[in-house]
Amino acid sequence: MNVYLRLIEILALIVLPLLVFYLRSKWPQKEIVILVIVLPLLWYLFYAPIHEISHIFGCIVVGAEIKDYRLFAHFWKGDFGFAYVDVAGGLGTNFKSLIILISPYVLDFLSLLLGYFILSRYKTKKSLWAGLIFLFLCLRPTYDVIDNYVGIIYNHSDFVLVIKIIGWLIAYSFGLITAGFAAYAIGKILKRYKNYPLIKFTVKRIKPG
Repeated sequence: MNVYLRLIEILALIVLPLLVFYLRSKWPQKEIVILVIVLPLLWYLFYAPIHEISHIFGCIVVGAEIKDYRLFAHFWKGDFGFAYVDVAGGLGTNFKSLIILISPYVLDFLSLLLGYFILSRYKTKKSLWAGLIFLFLCLRPTYDVIDNYVGIIYNHSDFVLVIKIIGWLIAYSFGLITAGFAAYAIGKILKRYKNYPLIKFTVKRIKPG
């Protein structure tokens, strides 16, 4: 995928929603500045490992042999290549391959449900915890799904093979449902956390005389 397009995706789906989440709140500005810088870096570090571990889990479920895998790019060796899971014998147009391919996106959908449930039912006054939950349970899966659907255009996506197995109608319907729910959940969460935590003012009574 084009580097500039991926950068736009990261800014639009990760950085901007997180920035809006914090700027609409009443947490101290110093905390907000630090978290808006640090949290996207944490996301970047753990995004690929979470995705690839999901593929590994899919392999375990169907009993597929893993030939090789990489969870982190080897930055220390000057290697900035992608993380991957290499399945022995490769993947084909069969049910086992389908389970391996869709495992990360099943996790994405479940993460969105969990993140929306937590942030819509409970509120934490800890800016770090609120941001972590919002980022990893809501924004991360949203980015994962949309990025991989865009990747179909470049023939570099799990969904290229998924479409061959289950057809474009089911595959794209899943993407639309997931992306639609993600937009709804993120919008509701941003609305709920506006001006949070509320600042309580205390009025002191002045005794006469």
